[in-house]
Amino acid sequence: MTDVSMTKAVLCLIFAASAAAALDYDAMAARIVSALKLERGERVLLHPDPEYFRELLDPLRRRLRAAGAREVMALDESTDVYLWLPLRPERRELPQGERDALGRWLDQGGSHRQIHFHWADGSRDPDGLAGAHSAALDALYQEALETDYAAMGRAQDRAVSLLRSGTVRVRTAAGTDISFRVGERPFNKQDGDASADRVKSARVRIDREVELPAGVLRVAPVEETVSGVIAIPRARIGGVTAENIRVRIRSGRATVVEAGKHTAAAESLLAQTGETRGRFREFCLGFHPRLTATPGERTLPYYGYGAGVVRMSFGDNQELGGAVKGGAVRWFFFADTTVDVDGRVLVRDGKLID
Repeated sequence: MTDVSMTKAVLCLIFAASAAAALDYDAMAARIVSALKLERGERVLLHPDPEYFRELLDPLRRRLRAAGAREVMALDESTDVYLWLPLRPERRELPQGERDALGRWLDQGGSHRQIHFHWADGSRDPDGLAGAHSAALDALYQEALETDYAAMGRAQDRAVSLLRSGTVRVRTAAGTDISFRVGERPFNKQDGDASADRVKSARVRIDREVELPAGVLRVAPVEETVSGVIAIPRARIGGVTAENIRVRIRSGRATVVEAGKHTAAAESLLAQTGETRGRFREFCLGFHPRLTATPGERTLPYYGYGAGVVRMSFGDNQELGGAVKGGAVRWFFFADTTVDVDGRVLVRDGKLID
């Protein structure tokens, strides 16, 4: 490492530490515990990252005790809540073995539920891969923890009714033009409610995985109804950046992948989703009014949950109640879509029509 790059690395660490120190961890803890609506005696397992958000642990434990919860050290049948705290950006995910055990525990049903409290990992470029996190996004995410979740939930309910009612069409200025039907597929509604009562009505595993900040509505469309073109302006694939990618889809399967630059890399995109070989995964729509992108910045805040942002993906959708198996997933975000259902507009040019 050169002296210049070393200096930049040190400055980045100092900057990140100072930004983290400015966060209101007690307010974060209060929001997390209020979302859980804990009943006295519920058992909570914390999964912190010892190198990230350490300042959150004390206020969180204090508020959990005040709510009558018991902290436990192991995940077993008697555990009620798994609380997944932010991980360092370089870690991103839990180890596969732990994720598998967590999935089996969630599938046991009852009051079992998990809260994701991501942070820097949620800062994503439109190609679905990591974007540049910043102190400004730290401040935005903290602000976004507090919003009118009841109003958000009502807007999501109206969208569910519309999306179920006919053929959904998604278009962008770059050339995306794809349609599908939802049918009776379950919607996953993230509106900040992580209570035991809420998860009793869970239809699929993902309903037991509650995210904060909340704001996304997710569904796996009926696979054979998905047809059209998804246009991806730019995507990092296998160490290169492909541009002007067009993925043609018929009956839920990608049939042709074209690109204006690095075509071979773009074609390998299908292989990245393993056994699914480019099967369409899901449609997601953001509803959070505060998670808006900064003009001129590529990075989208918090997994694209800002109002009007669309996320579409390829790969395994079993956790959503879909029929595609294979494990791997690749997301893409679209901040300028127009979404309509049989001509009735839900999103116009990236803005929710409510």
